[in-house]
Amino acid sequence: MRVGFLLSFQRKRALPAMLVALSCISAAVFAAQPRPAPDFPVRPVRWIVPFPPGGSVDLVGRILAQKLYDTWGQQIVVDNRPGAGGRVGTKIAVEATPDGYNQLLALNTNLTVDRSLFKSLTYDPEKAFVPVTIVASTSQLLVVNPAFPARSVQDLIALCKSKPGQINYGSSGVGGSLHLAMELFKSKAGIDIVHVAYKGGPPAATDLMAGQIGLMFFNTPAALPFVKSGKLRALGVSTAKRSALLPDVPSIAESGVPGFDTGVWYGLVVPAGTKPAIVRSTYDAVSKALVLQDVRKSLRNIGAEPVSISPAEFAKRIKAETRDWANLIRTANIRLN
Repeated sequence: MRVGFLLSFQRKRALPAMLVALSCISAAVFAAQPRPAPDFPVRPVRWIVPFPPGGSVDLVGRILAQKLYDTWGQQIVVDNRPGAGGRVGTKIAVEATPDGYNQLLALNTNLTVDRSLFKSLTYDPEKAFVPVTIVASTSQLLVVNPAFPARSVQDLIALCKSKPGQINYGSSGVGGSLHLAMELFKSKAGIDIVHVAYKGGPPAATDLMAGQIGLMFFNTPAALPFVKSGKLRALGVSTAKRSALLPDVPSIAESGVPGFDTGVWYGLVVPAGTKPAIVRSTYDAVSKALVLQDVRKSLRNIGAEPVSISPAEFAKRIKAETRDWANLIRTANIRLN
């Protein structure tokens, strides 16, 4: 009887401790689960776009910003901060408060290429940002002034070879997607042309239409209106396949530069330190917007293809493309002034 009493007594004493332990374990498990962002957003969200108004990133951003306003009930303020191929605006985003209200919509080059091109870069994009999602992708167009003598990619290559170092091309800035596309084209075509850097694609296109420079690559969403209006002439598409919006314009690869295939994507990221719940909330809102038919139609009408991948998938893509670009830059011997 005495032994039975003691065992019963010990069990009764152990029970509260066990309950406390189980409670702690449950609390820890619950805390580890991603929680919804409480009342996010409760004020306007800033999308830093590191390129000028009218560029492809700006156009894509404004289409999505309007739809997110309908979802969130809060304004998305598109804050254009152009310069240095997108590095000015990207640096501003790096230094912004990581509260979810400062987000960066940038090109793939800003997140995967700059680190390899610029050893003096003061931030590491992989460490400075938390990926949210890729919102869209697009091709680039090799465009010239309508009065430019070359009527095809092959004509252009022949002309450039006959006048080495005498023809200028524009870009959105050193190390930007437009600059890199032309540097790859130069390398593969074996031509010598001179780079003129601008603070974005639209200012370069303005000078191209005025005849101040000879040619440039221009992201398809921004180039399309000028090509369709006859203000610019498209010689080739940067991707392996032709654009459905310009089926008569051949790819550069099929025009005498085999293997040429490059494009851009538009990625949404937030400063490191932003709460995971806010990242997830933003991803959920953007991914829901990207499946809506009116959004998809608007993006496709400007030459952009809707994407949407999870934050984890996006992080893997940034890592893989950073590695691939580093190898390509080294093997192609791309040198920047």
